[in-house]
Amino acid sequence: MEISRKIEDSYVSLFGKNSDIIIKAPGRINIIGEHTDYNNGFVMPSAIDKAIYFSIGKRADSKVCISAIDLNCYFEAEDINDLTNKPNDWSNHLVGVILEIRKLGLAFENGINVCFGGDIPNGAGLSSSAAVEAGIGFGLNEIFELNLSLLQLAKIAQATEHNYVGVKCGIMDMYASLFSRKNHVIRLDCESLEHDYIPADFKEHTFILVNSAVKHNLADTQYNVRRNQCQTGVESLNKKFGNIRTLRDVNLEQLEQLKTDIDPITYKRCKYILDEKERVMLASKALDNHDFKKLGEIMNLTHEGLSTMYEVSCSELDFLATEALKIDNVLGSRMMGGGFGGCTLNLIKKEAEVDFKEKISLAYQLKFGIKPEIYTANLSEGVHKIS
Repeated sequence: MEISRKIEDSYVSLFGKNSDIIIKAPGRINIIGEHTDYNNGFVMPSAIDKAIYFSIGKRADSKVCISAIDLNCYFEAEDINDLTNKPNDWSNHLVGVILEIRKLGLAFENGINVCFGGDIPNGAGLSSSAAVEAGIGFGLNEIFELNLSLLQLAKIAQATEHNYVGVKCGIMDMYASLFSRKNHVIRLDCESLEHDYIPADFKEHTFILVNSAVKHNLADTQYNVRRNQCQTGVESLNKKFGNIRTLRDVNLEQLEQLKTDIDPITYKRCKYILDEKERVMLASKALDNHDFKKLGEIMNLTHEGLSTMYEVSCSELDFLATEALKIDNVLGSRMMGGGFGGCTLNLIKKEAEVDFKEKISLAYQLKFGIKPEIYTANLSEGVHKIS
């Protein structure tokens, strides 16, 4: 059964009528620019055809009723304009969006019924949480005619992660979910929050995701620690050079001058970000020129940096990335997302897709006893209404 129909059927079963709107909110891949978004750098993400689907409808009263189909969980509150979040609860991804909208001085004249679920693998690094936040925000904006822009919705989703989920993430994930265009990659400047689109309707190449099945919760890992380490570097650099607000403002020569004055770990974190900043520019040029060999080489360098300099990989991801490059017609492989689990992103020639999936699956099963889930990543449009 089509997932959107399953969600709508659940809505009808639970609430006794059809919803007012059905929303598709996609997950995302990020071709290059990992951990650069919260350092005000550039990133190159795109939405994919894995998504979270919402059926949303207004109520006659002020209650909030939310059913998470995949989690088999239910949330209910008496007044949409007087909500409180529950610490460490799944509902914060949705309740937080409502609370952030209320901070803008907006009120809801009705309560809501919501059913949601989808096919984005949880914990795979494909930003299911950002899709949930972008999707519920988009849906509320539509049915209540709030007139919020896509950029405002992205900022609301990011603030939800910061204030209610506990992850001090950048804006890339929710931005990609909201702004993406089918068969294009977004080139996003995370400082100005301006973007352009790079055509990426690949004819002979494709991206394949291999899910390590290693689960991670970014709020409970080193994600926030890495952000703080970058900030420590920024503070030291600003003290020496001035006018340094983020690592976006730093060049490699400045960092090298400070190398003996900061601890080695802080240096490694900052060095990775500066290297990745340069790699995004090179990857963007490679994609513009349809130079997929060069793009793959850059992806490989990013994985090496994430593993050895930023230290957010793990043995399973390192194995998948290394093993992938032993297979014919694989141009690049790297871990993707916040780290400590999730997927590798692999750039391959389309003709090798079946061979790659068979060989990487077998190798991973022999090494770790786990059969990995493998997906072809088709570049998709952003959050939108469906009939």
